[in-house]
Amino acid sequence: MKKSLNINAGIALLLDECSDAFTGYDNVSLNAGNVVISRKLNDKLSGTGFVINSGNTSVIDVSGKVVELGSKTVITASESYDGCYVVCPGLLIIESIDGLAGITGLYADTIFHPESVDLSTVNGILASRKIAYPDGAKLRLEDLTIDAESALYMDNSLYWVYGTITAIENDALENLRSKEAAFRCKSLIVRTGLFDKFGDMFKAESFLLVPDDHAYADEITLNAATSTLYSDKLFVAGDMLIQHDQIQHLSGFASLIVKGTVTMPVSAAKDFKSCGKAEDFDLYEGVLITINGDETISHEQLQKACELGIRYTLKVNGEVAFLEGVTAEDTEAIAAIHCNGVVYAPGAARSILDGKVKSLNGEVLDISEYGNEAGSKSDAGPGDDCEDSSINTGIYRLK
Repeated sequence: MKKSLNINAGIALLLDECSDAFTGYDNVSLNAGNVVISRKLNDKLSGTGFVINSGNTSVIDVSGKVVELGSKTVITASESYDGCYVVCPGLLIIESIDGLAGITGLYADTIFHPESVDLSTVNGILASRKIAYPDGAKLRLEDLTIDAESALYMDNSLYWVYGTITAIENDALENLRSKEAAFRCKSLIVRTGLFDKFGDMFKAESFLLVPDDHAYADEITLNAATSTLYSDKLFVAGDMLIQHDQIQHLSGFASLIVKGTVTMPVSAAKDFKSCGKAEDFDLYEGVLITINGDETISHEQLQKACELGIRYTLKVNGEVAFLEGVTAEDTEAIAAIHCNGVVYAPGAARSILDGKVKSLNGEVLDISEYGNEAGSKSDAGPGDDCEDSSINTGIYRLK
């Protein structure tokens, strides 16, 4: 019996140069956004059944002890990694190169450093991105909302924000102006009037101006209370979701501005147009069902939906299994499928369901070949001559 291993990861660190972890497998498939592999292990696996599918693969020479650092680790002069190979799969802040004296090499996804820190003098640095920020600035690697609470702990510093700053409160900005605080960021969300008044405090790569007479929200799922809580004029910086049974609540708005995507049923188009505008639309038919994880759908469920005249649009992040017994007629209850994962379906309905898949990052499989279990296939693949194993993880480590 052949044995196969599928590894799905955001980042894969393969740094054990003498590893026998894949011994016994006929085929190993590694699917990852970023792969970091030692040259010795890469050479060892070359010519075997090991396949790497990656957006970015870095083959590195590793010597000494491998030390892995967590994301947002700060390297100061007091650190010591002499004789070590340093790995940080996330964000690394290097405030002083003295803390890297004697390292054999360094890999990081993204390195942040003051402009005066010269990384070219450090041995063997490999990074997807190197980002310099002004000396003396206070570095922040998350989005920042400037309000009364945040203004209390800020002082007369330059704040360098690798993200979005939201500034929609006049009193908080007045407080920070009196402290002579200043800000640099990737993007700034600010009220139009406040930008006219406090714009000199900010430098941003992009701006999003909020009308002064509109309430503000990051993102919204529409319901009966939305217009009451926010007002009849609303600015949404992110996305908005309108379920099929909430369309009537659009009547509570005089103006609705959505800078992200509005997900709504086709039947809501006229009502939305009467009061709102958006950057983008994701239209669906019938009832929207979002599946995060595993779900099963039976013949009885679909048959009942057909009798009631209900049609579903499925958004799948994981696995959905149409069980044995689902017929071609039952699929009339499915308007569309958007899948990031796997759809299992019986042969009688699979060809029709294939035509209802509007977007797919994964595959559609015949459930009769994988068993009829809830949303997940059995350990055996098609037939009895192959044993499949899978590992799904954010970071895969081999060291």
